[in-house]
Amino acid sequence: MITKDQNTKNPNFQVSFYATPDETATPENNARKNPTPDKPSSIQGCVTPPVNSAPTVPQAEENPQILTQIQPAPEAPKMKDRDKSRFRSKNRTKKKNKRPSASTEFTENDEKTSEEKEQTENDDFFELEKKLRDFDFYHGFLPREDLSTLLTSKGDFVLRVSEVQEDDKQKVKREVILSLIPVGNSKASETKPHKNVIIKRAGKMFFIEKAHPFEDVKELLNYYKKNQGTCNKITFQLKNPILLQPWEFMHSDVLIGNVLGEGAFGKVTSGCLKLKDGTMVDVAVKMTKGTAFLSKAKIREMMNEARFIRNFNHKNVVRLYGVAHDEQPLYILLELVKGGSLKSHLAKNKTTLSEKMKHCLGSARGIEYLHVNKCIHRDIAARNCLLSDGVIKITDFGLSRTGPSYKLRTSCKLPTRWLSPEVLTTLTFSYGSDVYSYAVMVYEIFTDGGEPFENQSNANVKAEVLAGRYLQMPQNCPEPLKVLISSKVFVENSKRASMTEVANEVEKLSTQIEEGHGRFNITKNLKNLNLKKKIFKNEEK
Repeated sequence: MITKDQNTKNPNFQVSFYATPDETATPENNARKNPTPDKPSSIQGCVTPPVNSAPTVPQAEENPQILTQIQPAPEAPKMKDRDKSRFRSKNRTKKKNKRPSASTEFTENDEKTSEEKEQTENDDFFELEKKLRDFDFYHGFLPREDLSTLLTSKGDFVLRVSEVQEDDKQKVKREVILSLIPVGNSKASETKPHKNVIIKRAGKMFFIEKAHPFEDVKELLNYYKKNQGTCNKITFQLKNPILLQPWEFMHSDVLIGNVLGEGAFGKVTSGCLKLKDGTMVDVAVKMTKGTAFLSKAKIREMMNEARFIRNFNHKNVVRLYGVAHDEQPLYILLELVKGGSLKSHLAKNKTTLSEKMKHCLGSARGIEYLHVNKCIHRDIAARNCLLSDGVIKITDFGLSRTGPSYKLRTSCKLPTRWLSPEVLTTLTFSYGSDVYSYAVMVYEIFTDGGEPFENQSNANVKAEVLAGRYLQMPQNCPEPLKVLISSKVFVENSKRASMTEVANEVEKLSTQIEEGHGRFNITKNLKNLNLKKKIFKNEEK
């Protein structure tokens, strides 16, 4: 192909003629295509050089090879509409560097995969989180269930992070949330005092109202501290920032130590916590395993456990110092109990009758305290009691709910051997179901950590309990305690003794044993239990 005559001085001169492959450069063909070769060419797309400004084109007879190179192409046949469409599509693809259409699969060189996009979003959000921690009213992954205790007046607000469903509801996305109480009067604000306003992101800009975008979150917050805003039919203004509560800590306040124990999804480590007054205390740090983002449900579950016990103060209930939820994984910061679980202690050590009664009494008083504070534990067992210098402490509040009753509405794993008959049939928990589980734990204490209904399947256990065939206390269990459990605990819920009644009787019995009365007056104890008549009737039979 010849594109420009090297000898011409005219820069606009350009030739782009070609000969089709199926044509032969013969005089006949040339004569047909160029009937008047000495006449200036008028073919579109060609510029004819001025006279004497370029060499003369030779005749076909003299140099047929040159004619082949500069011979103009015949008029191309008209394309059909379908062909035109294909032609335009190909050119468009070339111009756009082969950008894939919506139906084209992404490749490494074309677009990031969805996994890479998600990772990028997570990395960006992680960097945003770091900046949010500079605000003293940033409450991290605090769930909405805790907002009612923090937000009480119009204009109160906190900054936090949560999962929000996207428009198609197929995917959730982490967003920065302003939880607040609106300043305007509206029916919505009356039915639900606090509202959640999403701080949206578009590129590097942040906004609540599209008319007011800001380059960073700080500018946005400063604007709405001075001006009112409107979102989802509510009027808001940021007047009173709610600072971190005494039970809220930062990850920077915690030093992680050795692993104390772990399960399939979580682990507990030792640690050291810097309190608000600057003092350092030893703690047990409970956290989830792995580095993946926690789901909203898992965060709610962990915070639910902390919520129940953060205001508890009893020697037989493990103390909660607080939670560190400014980043993940979330930390639940508990009192460090170095004696391990009651179950493992019973299995490894020989315990006297007096010690066993102390364990029964301590756990009974701990459960009684929970019930007074309207907490149903739902998982009373020796594995969920810790020992600190011989003192029992109730722990593990992951299943706990507010009393007086709670009905399970979703399926989950439950400890069948510790469940009362009404829970097995109706899935309804109450203070009474905790009392029943306590009696099963007494069995564990007197069998040195033995399993209730040993060598029986869960299905058989359920059938036995529903038929009224309850656990039989071992021979080393004091007779008055056996009678108490069989007549006041292993009965239907409406007739079951309260935890206070049981704890009082256990304390009397424990005191007698402690004072050295190994063999007590059975008749006297039966009078205290109001069981004398019943026992005598059985003897007459």
